[in-house]
Amino acid sequence: MYTAERQREQPYLERVVGPLIEQWYLLHHRMVRVVTNHRVVAEYVQHFLYYAELMAEYVYERPADLPVNIPEDLLWQAGQRLYYPVALTCYLFEPRPDEAFPPAPARAKPDDLEWIEIAGINGPMRARWKEDWLRFREFQAFPGVCSRICSALHKQDFHATIFIQDVAQCQPWFLTRFVFYMVIGAMFGYSGYEIIHAGAVALHDHGTLIVGSPGSGKSTLILSCLESGMSLLADDVLFLAKDDGLVMVYAFPEDIGVRRGTTEMLAQSEYIQSLPSDARQKRPVDVQRYFGQQVVSSCPVRMMLFLHKEQRAPEFRAEPLTRMQAVHWLMQEYISQQQAQEGEVDYMFDIFGDLATQAPSYRLWLTPDPQENAEQVRQLLQQHM
Repeated sequence: MYTAERQREQPYLERVVGPLIEQWYLLHHRMVRVVTNHRVVAEYVQHFLYYAELMAEYVYERPADLPVNIPEDLLWQAGQRLYYPVALTCYLFEPRPDEAFPPAPARAKPDDLEWIEIAGINGPMRARWKEDWLRFREFQAFPGVCSRICSALHKQDFHATIFIQDVAQCQPWFLTRFVFYMVIGAMFGYSGYEIIHAGAVALHDHGTLIVGSPGSGKSTLILSCLESGMSLLADDVLFLAKDDGLVMVYAFPEDIGVRRGTTEMLAQSEYIQSLPSDARQKRPVDVQRYFGQQVVSSCPVRMMLFLHKEQRAPEFRAEPLTRMQAVHWLMQEYISQQQAQEGEVDYMFDIFGDLATQAPSYRLWLTPDPQENAEQVRQLLQQHM
């Protein structure tokens, strides 16, 4: 039986006010189910998941009417593209103003837990902690960015609840990128995908993984490749999984955040000149607006490129790496000491080994000319198609 979330695991459904909007998406062989009591939030999510297939939207006046099973017509529609029997369910609720916040199953931050900065944004702070199968997050309210937000994610049952104290006080980009995005990404990670911080572009459904720490030139190279007509899978975060023996990269696109160096190097591009400024440390390029037709859902990895901010040269250079060098670089980039101590690296090591066997790897030296870099990447990829 293909099941949705068990309603008894969501105690707030008995108290929620207002009609419930339920959306069903098919994304990367998983059914994603979004339930909210706020129409604006449903619109934010639909805009954010533009690259996923929206299969249906329903409105229920009573929470008891929510289905326990994935609707049969959606199963027929998904067919063999659906690989997993459980829907990844995310509830997004705005509680009543007179309610204590946060409602269960979310919890307030423990007093002994420190607030930490959120990477990529100036302002609100967050805290995260875990208890058994539950993973909790809380975000501080910050004027002009967000109200207080709390979430609870069940690691085993693949359902999460996000409570937003005041939707009107929240910027759409914060709710989607820093709250919803993290929850959905975690559920994909718990249900069989490996999440890594990397970029990926494609040419005729042949993908290249672009690995580099912040400041390495990854986003500039990706935007240059898109301007040259290549396709986008991701700029910052993506999924890896094996399918029919091949390591596939699965898209998880978002707005591409660019720093000052990128805006200067791509200054001739019209969209760069009009980038808005917000509370983030980067300026966001609206991928859906400027490159939406170039986003692809998935493709096999045919090449890996490794960047470092110190690797610059007057002329483009691509130094081939051995399989062992590629795996070593990936392990250094993505596997923390804590993961190693907790024994969570075996699967990552296996998929990195498969990647290095499947896809030739290169260490790049980029030039000051972004168009030249993109053309050289295209030529390299064509050699391995």
